[in-house]
Amino acid sequence: MNETDIASGSENLVTSDSIFRIMSVSKNIAMTTALVMSCLPRQHSCPGLTLDTPIRLLLPDFTLPEADWYDGGSEITLGMLASHTAGIPRESYSTGFNMVLSTGKADAVTIGAAWASATAGDVLEAIAKERLMFAPGQRAAYSNAGISILGSSVAAYYNNVTDSDLTWSQIATGELLEPLNMTHSFFGAVPQDLESFIGVPGGENWADLIIGEGYNPAAGMWSSANDLAKYLHAIWLSPSPDLITEYQRRRSLKPVATLPDGKQQVGPGWEIQLLTLNTTANTSLASTKTYSIFGKSGDGGGWHSWLDVIPNLGYGIVVLSQASGLEEYQGIAPTAIRDTVHEILAPAFAEALAARMAERFAGSYNMGQDTGLLADQVSLNATNRTTYAVLEVEDQILYLRSLVVNGSSALEAVDRLSWTSDTGPRYFSTEQGVVLEPAEGAAENAEFGDGAQVWRLIFPGLETCDWFDFDGYKDIRGWPLSKVVLIEGKEDVEMRYPPFDVVVSRSR
Repeated sequence: MNETDIASGSENLVTSDSIFRIMSVSKNIAMTTALVMSCLPRQHSCPGLTLDTPIRLLLPDFTLPEADWYDGGSEITLGMLASHTAGIPRESYSTGFNMVLSTGKADAVTIGAAWASATAGDVLEAIAKERLMFAPGQRAAYSNAGISILGSSVAAYYNNVTDSDLTWSQIATGELLEPLNMTHSFFGAVPQDLESFIGVPGGENWADLIIGEGYNPAAGMWSSANDLAKYLHAIWLSPSPDLITEYQRRRSLKPVATLPDGKQQVGPGWEIQLLTLNTTANTSLASTKTYSIFGKSGDGGGWHSWLDVIPNLGYGIVVLSQASGLEEYQGIAPTAIRDTVHEILAPAFAEALAARMAERFAGSYNMGQDTGLLADQVSLNATNRTTYAVLEVEDQILYLRSLVVNGSSALEAVDRLSWTSDTGPRYFSTEQGVVLEPAEGAAENAEFGDGAQVWRLIFPGLETCDWFDFDGYKDIRGWPLSKVVLIEGKEDVEMRYPPFDVVVSRSR
C-alpha cells in the first residue's frame, strides 16, 4: 500500500495473482526453454538440442578472442551458460568506471539503461571482443551476458526448426508460459489488461523500464506467485513433468560446480544450498539428514524474489516482494522469509513422506513362493514360515532388516562372496539391515510390469559416500545381487529377490 492509502484507510491488496518483476529468476525460465526445445518435433536434419550442445552449432555469430576460442571457448555449451561456468563476462557493456579519477558508475540507473538498450545482436557483438574471465568449465561466476547468449541460442534453434522468426521472449511465452496457463506472466511492456495487478515499489523502482531483448532471458520477466507455483509443480515436482522429459529433469537437478565457500553449488539454472534436518534417531546412526535446495534469486529495481524446490521432499516455495519506501516500515529480506518457511515445511514434509513410505512398504513379508524362473529354491507351500522379509522405516529411511530364504539369510549369502574363510566382513547382513534406495533404471523396472520399482541395497551408517556398487555381481540370469523389487498392487505389496527366485507378500 502507499502513503495515500494509509491516510485514507484504504488498501491495495496483494494476492497470489499480484504481479512482480522477478528479475534474475528469469534465468531459470531461460534454462527451461532450452529443455523444452529438445522436445519439439524436428524438421529436416536438425540435430536435437541438449544442455551439452555447443553454442557454435546454434549461433554462427558467436565468437570470442582467438586465444580464448582455442582454449575451450569453441566448446562452450548451453549447460555451461546456464550454470555460469562458461567464463563469459558478467555484462556485455562497460560502465565506464575509473577508480583513479572516480568517474563512471555501476549503479542501477546505468545498468537498467544498458539492459534496456541492448539487443541480442549487441550482446553477441560485444562478447566477441571481450576476454573470458576464466577457462570454460574451470569455475562458476555470475553472467547476465551468458544467459543472454543462451536465449539467443534457443531462439536460433527454434526458428531453424520451425522456419520462424521469433524473439526468445516470444518463444518462451508461446512454448512455456501459455502451455502452463501462466496468465499473469509476460516480458516487455505491461499489458493493459494486467495493469491493475502491478505494484510499484517505493523509492527506486524499474516499473517503467522495458528491458531489451538482449537481457530479457536474464532479468526481463514479470510473474505472480500463482503462475510460478504452476511452473514449479508442472516442471520440477510433478511425478511426470510437463513439456520436458524425466531424464531432462534429473539432468538439470544436479550440481556442476562448487562456489569458493565450499558450501554452495550451482547447476544449470540453479543456485544450490544444503538443508540439514534433525531426525529422531534411535540407533547409532547420525541423527541428521541433508537435502539439496535448488533455488534461484532475483533482485533489482525495487523487487526481490526467490524460487526454491526440494525435489526429495516434494515441495517448492515462491517468495515475491517489493520495497515499500516507507520509513516507519521494517524491511524483510526474502531470504529470511525463505529460511523461516523451510524451517516449518521441511520437517513436516519429511515426516509426512516417512509416514507415507511406511504405509506403502513397511511390514512383515512372508508366504514365500518360488516364481518358477529357476529350479525350485523355495517350497511352493503357501504357509512356508522359513522364507520371509522385514521392512521398516526409521529416520525417514526405508530399511530391509532381514531377508531369509528357507531359513538362510540371503543378505549373508551376498556377504559370503568376499569371505575367504567361514567368517568375514558384514556389509549387508548386519543387525540393522540395509538401506533401500530407488535404483530408477527404466529397463529394470519395466521387466516386472506395472507398479514395480527396483531398489538398491546400501550399506547403512557410512561416514563417506558409497560409490562402489555391487551391481557388478550378478546371478546366472544377469540380475544384480544388490537389488530387490517391490511391486505395488491394488491390494498389497510383493517383494521379489530374483537371485533366489523368491517372492514374498506383505501380511496385514
